[in-house]
Amino acid sequence: MLTSAYATEFVSRTSGITKTPLAILGADGSILAKSKNFKFTSDSIDIKHSKKAVPLALEGEKVGYLYLDASPQIVSEESGVLKSMLELLIHQKTVLENVTAEDRKINKFIYDLLHLEEYDENQAIAEAKVYGFDIKEPRSVLLVDLSGDIKKTLFSESLSCNEKDSFWARVKRSIAFSTASFYTRNKKNIVAYIGGSRFVILKDLGNDEDIKNNFKHILQTLNSFQFLLKDEFRSEVTIGVGKYYPGIKGLKDSFQEALIAMNFGEQVWGKDKVYSFDSFGVVAPLINSGKGLDFPKNIFENFSNEELKKTLDIFFNNDMSLTKTAQKLKIHRNTLVYRLDKIAESLHLDPRIFDDAVQIRLSMLFGEILS
Repeated sequence: MLTSAYATEFVSRTSGITKTPLAILGADGSILAKSKNFKFTSDSIDIKHSKKAVPLALEGEKVGYLYLDASPQIVSEESGVLKSMLELLIHQKTVLENVTAEDRKINKFIYDLLHLEEYDENQAIAEAKVYGFDIKEPRSVLLVDLSGDIKKTLFSESLSCNEKDSFWARVKRSIAFSTASFYTRNKKNIVAYIGGSRFVILKDLGNDEDIKNNFKHILQTLNSFQFLLKDEFRSEVTIGVGKYYPGIKGLKDSFQEALIAMNFGEQVWGKDKVYSFDSFGVVAPLINSGKGLDFPKNIFENFSNEELKKTLDIFFNNDMSLTKTAQKLKIHRNTLVYRLDKIAESLHLDPRIFDDAVQIRLSMLFGEILS
């Protein structure tokens, strides 16, 4: 489809090639865009018998005309090169537009699959087939967050929706290509843009019997893969990893794990690293305990005293020192001890005991991340 916006861009591109007055016309002869030296004042040109109008086609179908306001000799000399260039640009724009539209649908499908509380599995399987992939294949989630100029562009308010769509589509294809070129086996990966500066890679884990070894290999090589993406995008790259869980619902569980690992890791150690529960060492069981993702809520669900919360926060910020905390709060040491006793009674964990303090502090931090 030849639009005014495309025509204006085409005219701008040709300005450095020819000084001949020209215009881009729609299939009906309407003037979509013209050079500054094009003198016609009407909105359209009668093209039926004009030798100055050169047809422009896309896949054999006429979509408009290049009109050169010059002698037949100049039209003959210049029209060939200009026509070829314009038709190539039309093709590129149209292909990109179609690809972006398809990308947008896949992005929404993957986003819904990972975020909706309930999803019809049969519908998901059927919809995935429309996009050319089998959603039942074993996959784990890699969550990729980009920084630097990539993030600035994705969040830019000066770009049009089409420009932003074109940009994230290019980034998405780069991530897909980098993933396929780095992990040369098991290439049934799915890449989607899920908003902001984040992309997901549903990483193919191969056959059922190979899942454990393939996932172990991914964990062992992710730092190198992250370095490849950093080099590709010239920016910081943070990756959160989710383990493999079976079934379509397992993709959502894997995504939630990758999201929590990334957010927790960024909060504690910062961006530009690879995070999985395995990377948290002795802390991992506390985060991914039998209490599941509601771990922070389970500890604090009956704890609503703001004064005690403030006391707890200052206590930890002052290295669990009774003297420093009492001085900071401007209260007597005995008053502080009384408050800590009340906290221990409410939480069934004593902030003065190291193991209990670790669980409480992580729960506080974890709650901030998830809120």
